[in-house]
Amino acid sequence: MTPRERIGWARTGPRSELVTLVVFLVAVPLGTVHWLGLAAGGALVGLTAASTRRALVLGVYLGAAAVLVFVGWLWLAGVLGKAIATGQLFGASLAIAFVFPILGAAVRGFG
Repeated sequence: MTPRERIGWARTGPRSELVTLVVFLVAVPLGTVHWLGLAAGGALVGLTAASTRRALVLGVYLGAAAVLVFVGWLWLAGVLGKAIATGQLFGASLAIAFVFPILGAAVRGFG
């Protein structure tokens, strides 16, 4: 089986939803390690999506999950209030968490 056939199977095969779920669960921790992990996770999710539109939607979902994990981590550490008090810096972190997975998922449009 060629790599192109394998990707096609992952996108439209009988277990495509399971493949997407597994890749999504791998992509979320990537985004918590480094900001480039958000783009890499988005690319992984995008490559397994059946269409470019679905890839972008999955990128939004990945960004939302990354924001929830980030805010939850700050809350558990007891510093959420201090982080929010940083204003634009906190807002930029949330924007990056949404934009980078979507940009990564846009790789689906190339193939």
